[in-house]
Amino acid sequence: MKLFIYKTLIVLIASYLLFQFTLGQILKDYEGKVENYLYNKQGRQEILNKIKDEIKSANQKESIFSPEEREILSKFINKVRGELSVNESE
Repeated sequence: MKLFIYKTLIVLIASYLLFQFTLGQILKDYEGKVENYLYNKQGRQEILNKIKDEIKSANQKESIFSPEEREILSKFINKVRGELSVNESE
C-alpha cells in the first residue's frame, strides 16, 4: 500500500512540474499580456479603437449575419423574451 502511495505522489508531482515547465509558462506569458492591456490606459484605448474599427467595418457590410445566424439569434431572443415576460397568472 505504501508503494502505491509513493508512486502516486511521484506521478502527481512529476505531472505538476511538467505542466508548469511547459503549458504553465505559456499561460503565464499570455496572462501578463492580457493584464498589460487591461490595466494600462493605453492598452484599454487600443482595445476600444479595435472595437470601433470592427463596428465600422460591420456597418459597411450589406448584412452582418448570415441567414442561419439570423434564424438562430431570432429563436434565442424570442426564448429570452418569453422567459423574461412576467405572467400575471403566476
